[in-house]
Amino acid sequence: MNAQEKKIFTLLSPEETGISFSNDVVDLKDKNILLYSNYYGGAGVGIADFNNDGLQDIFFGGNLVGDQLYLNKGNLTFENITQKAGILDDGGWSSGVVLADVNGDGYTDIYVCRELYDDDQELRKNKLYINNGDLTFSEQSAKFGIDDNARTRHATFFDYNNDGFLDLFLLNQPPNPGSYSKFFGVKNLKKDLRYASKLYKNVNNTHFVDVSKEAGVFSTSNANSVSAGDFNNDGFTDLYIANDFFLPDFFYLNNQDGTFTNVANTALNHMSYFSMGVDAADINNDGLLDIMVADMAAEDNVRLKSNMSGMNPKTFWKVVNNGGHYQYMFNTLQLNNGNGTYSEIAELSNIASTDWSWSNLIADFDNDGLKDIYVTNGLLRDIRNTDANKKLADYVVDVANTFVKNNPNAGDVSIWDILDLEETVNILPSEKLKNYAFKNNGDYTFSKVMDDWGLDQKTFSNGAAYADLDNDGDLEIVVNNINEKAFVYKNNTIENAKHNYLRFQLLDRGNKPTLGTKITLFYGDQKQFAETTNVRGIYSTSETIVHFGLGKLSEVSKVTVDWPNGKQTVLNNVKANQEITLLMNEETGTKPINEETLKTIFQDITRLQKLKHRHRENVYDDFEDQVLLPHKLSQFGPALAVGDINGDTLLDVYIGAAKDQTAALYVQNTLGSFTEAQQQSFVNDSPTEDVDAIFFDVDNDGDQDLYVVSGGYEYQKGAKEYTDRLYINNGKGNFIKNTEVKLPLVSGACVIPNDFDQDGDLDLFVGGRLTPKSYPEPTSSYILENKNGKLTDVTAQRAPQLINIGMVTDGVWDDYDGDGDSDLVLVGEWMPVTVLENNGKNFKKINLPGLEQSSGWWFSIEKGDFDNDGDTDFIAGNLGLNYKYKTSVDAPFDVYYEDFDDNGSNDIVLGYYNYGKHYPLRGFSCSAQQIPQLKQTIKKYDLFASLDINEVYGNDNLQEALHYETQTFANSYIENLGQGKFKIVPLPNRAQFSNVNDMLIKDFNADGNLDVLLAGNLFVSEIETMRNDAGTGLLLYGNGKGEFHPETVMNSGFFTNKDVRKMKMVENQNLILIANNNDQLQVFKYKN
Repeated sequence: MNAQEKKIFTLLSPEETGISFSNDVVDLKDKNILLYSNYYGGAGVGIADFNNDGLQDIFFGGNLVGDQLYLNKGNLTFENITQKAGILDDGGWSSGVVLADVNGDGYTDIYVCRELYDDDQELRKNKLYINNGDLTFSEQSAKFGIDDNARTRHATFFDYNNDGFLDLFLLNQPPNPGSYSKFFGVKNLKKDLRYASKLYKNVNNTHFVDVSKEAGVFSTSNANSVSAGDFNNDGFTDLYIANDFFLPDFFYLNNQDGTFTNVANTALNHMSYFSMGVDAADINNDGLLDIMVADMAAEDNVRLKSNMSGMNPKTFWKVVNNGGHYQYMFNTLQLNNGNGTYSEIAELSNIASTDWSWSNLIADFDNDGLKDIYVTNGLLRDIRNTDANKKLADYVVDVANTFVKNNPNAGDVSIWDILDLEETVNILPSEKLKNYAFKNNGDYTFSKVMDDWGLDQKTFSNGAAYADLDNDGDLEIVVNNINEKAFVYKNNTIENAKHNYLRFQLLDRGNKPTLGTKITLFYGDQKQFAETTNVRGIYSTSETIVHFGLGKLSEVSKVTVDWPNGKQTVLNNVKANQEITLLMNEETGTKPINEETLKTIFQDITRLQKLKHRHRENVYDDFEDQVLLPHKLSQFGPALAVGDINGDTLLDVYIGAAKDQTAALYVQNTLGSFTEAQQQSFVNDSPTEDVDAIFFDVDNDGDQDLYVVSGGYEYQKGAKEYTDRLYINNGKGNFIKNTEVKLPLVSGACVIPNDFDQDGDLDLFVGGRLTPKSYPEPTSSYILENKNGKLTDVTAQRAPQLINIGMVTDGVWDDYDGDGDSDLVLVGEWMPVTVLENNGKNFKKINLPGLEQSSGWWFSIEKGDFDNDGDTDFIAGNLGLNYKYKTSVDAPFDVYYEDFDDNGSNDIVLGYYNYGKHYPLRGFSCSAQQIPQLKQTIKKYDLFASLDINEVYGNDNLQEALHYETQTFANSYIENLGQGKFKIVPLPNRAQFSNVNDMLIKDFNADGNLDVLLAGNLFVSEIETMRNDAGTGLLLYGNGKGEFHPETVMNSGFFTNKDVRKMKMVENQNLILIANNNDQLQVFKYKN
């Protein structure tokens, strides 16, 4: 920004705009935050052109104050016309503001949602203000049959049956008592069906009828917001419902027959817990609607740990096991995969934590062609502050007990007669916060820009909406605040001459905005997409004019408009910087049908294959052994191996099992199908956990023997069940366990064959994964030398540095230095990329330039010459960048392991940096569960939240602890620069959605360059950390220069969103097998 430029937004004063509305909320004796948890929830704002003069007007909802309507007079000045417009102030509590042409006369009407009052059904009735066309309104909710009094928080108008009439969905909430309602006699009516959400069908624009039960959407929940859109592109509008508290969000797909099906559990891998606002838009310009839901996690460590209690594991798993879903107290950004599923990427996108959030708006605020995000937040009082809640509870009890003691004969007295309300609520802290603004970087990430953009005022904000209020081609923002005048932000993008735009007003023949219309812009190899909808964020309605920023683009080559009636309008060579009005009519051309079937490289043939196998994980709670584990360690199987076990040249398959299950062996026949071959030796070893395996000829008799790595966490260190196994093939595909050879006894991770001593047989590297019950203690890995068919442990002689080297997860053999022998490259958890150089006699760990600061949570590594320069490069799978844990060289994520409380067992302390200060990762509650002694020195949650890691645990104790740091969590390309030098380059962000557990290297598109097929996920995180479940498998096309292009799921056909552990090729059939933890084996066929 140069000196002459203004910031993108300027906050206009009430004197400049004429808007003086303030949603003033005070605690009253019969209405307060102690009685109703939604009391500080605020209200919405709606923007529409009520008099069709081309200027967008503003309607504000009020809680204790009346609603207000402001007429846009031009030049961002407004007139309050509330009274003369006929907007009533009857004392009701307004929340959601929904604007739509309800009766189809070409004028926008106003629907106001009302809630709160227990004892007055009239004050709870929603209001429908029908626009009379002369800037006056008539209240006609009863006439239209939608004067619902079931505590409506929000609503949306949408056409669910494509009959051309706008139907209505109401988000009703049962009374939700405050935290201290037990003191005040408020009933909890959460399951009262009178307060169920409802779907009303519009009958010819004359009245509405309740069709909730028939439609399958009749349910009670703490619903806060709704987004309507065609999420599966079938031409019918669907609904996403954001539910507060433990009841998961609803994702209703329209069945095209008047009914809906909730697909949340299959479409989404996890969701927010305290779901507040929701908006849907295309954040990555792929033509699909993505979904953002706002939650309440603070970005700041002090507020996070002061105001949020830890999640309860029993409650969490009860919800999941009863058919609910995985819910976490973070914002979620669900990226549409195009096949009915979503990948949640809020952590990668840098938008997961925006404090007590309400409204979230997705729009292109800087006109650069990418949609940005604005989030309102703040709560008048911190009702979740743990210390304040305890103090308040103690205060109320103390006042009551004192009164009873001093007035033993007082009789039946209300608590409000003896309690000072102001003094009581003032116990709860009050802190204004900045709203958040995020600029879209175009690579799935967003940058925090509220200060740079002029949106840095601290407030208590709730509803918000956007519109081009001055018709200059950029979007203004209007915010409804509590106890402060509403904000009107002028957008200066056009004034700064930065970027171009296009705007479209899409109307039907009655001059009514056509909700559900889809519009796509095409230019070069890029596109932008939008769909008209009614409400966005929470409680609020933004303009229905479709706005596109174009950056420096002066023209788009084509625009397609897909109308709700199935017809299509096409415009060509459209100039920038104009607003275009288009009308839907019967003469509009028919939408062309694309009869060409997309030909993909991969085809999922799991259902067609007879190779049907499901891995079943045993139930075990790792966290009972170590409370503060970052993730479970008992679910790293199954193993997967491919080899010809009977000499018929057909590849057969071994699939490992979890503890107390039996591994399986499938033999392929000439028809390409597989039959299970029972093996008694596998049955005998069912107490073990199989995490990796290989077929190899250990005894040089011409058949394939089987080595299986034992892993897991269930047994104590040294238990025999951790011993690896060698099964000898009798030549006919029957395997007998070799009990004579002494194999590693370690909870392992991998086995990798190589003739490192160059004597003509295969030796093995076996990676040790962990020390049971003692995370993150290092463990040993092993070199097993094949001496005349007998595996001999030569680690101490050949590679002594492998003893307690760390938590190894994977490795590769490679002659990186070109001296004619195989070196060993290892990766692991809390480990750097580690090279052990083979000098012909033994292995020695060496430090190579470029790998010095490579410590991470590595899961996998493979090799290949990806830049075609003749040496070997590597692809290494790490944790990924879509996880709560962040790390860098300057701000490392780390762990300490020490007996901090001198009770004879070591404790885990994870550390992270927040605004430059080093804090314990976990909160006070769970930290004190591990180390009860903390409560003796730290009495308050606020104090714990403010202390750094040294102040909590003591510098001397930390100095004595086992300590590991990480510097990178990025899935990476490791380029071999030659002469022992390497360069680590993060893979594209599309490859950072999750950890990578396995990969296949092959030239899949036959262009002469190696490509990479990735898969992973980590479903076993501790419950305060969102699961790593956004991975869907990914094909990266290599260009032969060390650069990679990610292919979409829809174009590649490769989709595996399960908890992937291993991938193998069955090359004679062009098959890829994918072994998933606690799930079905997947089978893909690929083209040569």
